[in-house]
Amino acid sequence: MPTLRIATYNIEWMNNLFLKGEAKLRTEPAKGMGRFPTDPRGVAERIAGVIKGLDAHIIGVQEGPSKLSQMQFFSDEFLEGRYTASGIESGSQSIYALVRNDCPIKATPYDPSSVYYKRLLKPVQFQPWGEVNNVKKYKMARPPALIRLAGEDDNKPIHLVVAHTKSQFTSGFTKAKFDAREPAAMREAILSRQKLSADIAALRRHITNVILERQNASGVIVMGDLNDGFTRSVFETEFLLQSLVDELRGSFRRQSALLDHVLDEAQLRKKEAYTVEFRSAEKRGITRELIDHILVTPALRDPEFWLKLQPGAATIAHEISKAHTSGTGAKADDRPSDHIPVYADFNVA
Repeated sequence: MPTLRIATYNIEWMNNLFLKGEAKLRTEPAKGMGRFPTDPRGVAERIAGVIKGLDAHIIGVQEGPSKLSQMQFFSDEFLEGRYTASGIESGSQSIYALVRNDCPIKATPYDPSSVYYKRLLKPVQFQPWGEVNNVKKYKMARPPALIRLAGEDDNKPIHLVVAHTKSQFTSGFTKAKFDAREPAAMREAILSRQKLSADIAALRRHITNVILERQNASGVIVMGDLNDGFTRSVFETEFLLQSLVDELRGSFRRQSALLDHVLDEAQLRKKEAYTVEFRSAEKRGITRELIDHILVTPALRDPEFWLKLQPGAATIAHEISKAHTSGTGAKADDRPSDHIPVYADFNVA
């Protein structure tokens, strides 16, 4: 029985490895937002080392370069051309899917003109927290990569979504302002979270719609950097804004569209259950959080379905990432990324 391995990997500011708009690496560092290593090729080799270690047939890339041609160049130059890239160019943190040439199933990207993209990118209206009759419009900034997965008979296809939702970061949200609950800073932070919630809501509607339509999805896989995890933040405990990963999970009224994590409960409770480390305004020291996820609908746990998640086979790839990191990885040149990839294996009937 063949095995399909999929992985999600946020590759920290990959765009900054390239010359602007060109499928060519920089030969010297530049300045701007994000990470700018002094040795772009060396970092690219670290990234390639991680991807080769993952040995995945399909990889969802977040924070990819601005041009699809740059993502394909990376595959050709550093991955022996074994992967074909697809996705929508959306700026300096684009989202792509890499499909390996020997993928055991059919993986077909949706055209950017697809109705699915039109729905996902439709602006959402919402009321800023604490205001009335002041409607704001928000449009998803980073279009997901959408892939149709199917077996040889093309029956009961799977809808794969690679997503990278909006960051919760706001520049004015310092620890001092947080401790004082400074009103302007808190409003800015809450507004940022509302926009992230709009991203999550759009994804949730999309998942439910493709399942209920029963045309191109008997099941759904969502993977990527969702910028939220399982730690309860001040937004949930004090301002009663719901957990975003719980929001994405879905409603018990739509059982076939519910999402479940590929990591089991025991794995999710371990101290190693994190994919990022960062300094948070909410507490002292380093915060560890699992924000990179692979989620599946119930069909992919059904023993009779043509594509079935292997129990216990999902992994947060700490060791693979560590093998290509020098020291603590604190310096820009010493790490492949500031995120740890996650992968999962599926049996193909």
